[in-house]
Amino acid sequence: MKRLVVTLVLALLLLAAGCTNLQPQETSSPSVAPARDAGSSLGYGEASKALATLSPSGGYPTDPVVIKNADLRVEVPALEPALDRVRGIAGEQNGTLAELELRSESGDRRTATATVRVPAGRFETALEALHGVGEVRSESVKSEDVTEEFVDLTAKQAALADQLQQYRRIMANTSRVEDVLVVQKEIERVQVELDRTEGRLRYLESRTSYSRITLRLEEPAPLAGGALPSIVEVLGAGVQGFFTVLAGLVVVVLSLLPLVLLGGLAWWLYRRYRRGRA
Repeated sequence: MKRLVVTLVLALLLLAAGCTNLQPQETSSPSVAPARDAGSSLGYGEASKALATLSPSGGYPTDPVVIKNADLRVEVPALEPALDRVRGIAGEQNGTLAELELRSESGDRRTATATVRVPAGRFETALEALHGVGEVRSESVKSEDVTEEFVDLTAKQAALADQLQQYRRIMANTSRVEDVLVVQKEIERVQVELDRTEGRLRYLESRTSYSRITLRLEEPAPLAGGALPSIVEVLGAGVQGFFTVLAGLVVVVLSLLPLVLLGGLAWWLYRRYRRGRA
């Protein structure tokens, strides 16, 4: 009898889980709120503050949750002072210089790619300040609204946490080995899905709390011509040109030599034929 009761409870829980996943997310369900049990480890930070401002009708935050990124290509007189200025701006805006890559291109031209992370609330201020590092050649600003995904994931996280608690209560009241294995399998499945959901929420929190501004800093291209060559360079170029021409003449002579020999042989045979007739 006890086994039958456990089986019925498991069936009801699975049915409730399916109904929760199929329920439309735009309804004014209380599960949209970021409810959590005491043992959960997800910290929402700045992103969870947006969910705290839910509209009275429930569903979505009154303020959108947006990921902001920007790309700038800036020409600077010299890299070192420009990079110092970028670090200073990042510090002034409570941000960091997250990534830096230096490269040398043709003609001793140097470039650098720097990624600055700043709080989302200071994105526009930091972007305007970075315009002053040099002459902006190109600019791209992108915004991605992830409000709906954030609310959906939060509702899913709350439902999964509730399911996990119920399965654990069943586990505490189950003694048969067969029932324990069934419940343990469900606990593992829900825990994996819960960890995946919380990981995605942490990623969204990081991307919405801090914005990325990627700068490509370029030194001016070298002027055409440059300094006059030295005497040694001129003599070296002349000697190299002489041997290049000489090698070309040798190739031409060797290419024409078979034709010259054939022509000479034909002329000799012709002269001999004329003498024989005479």
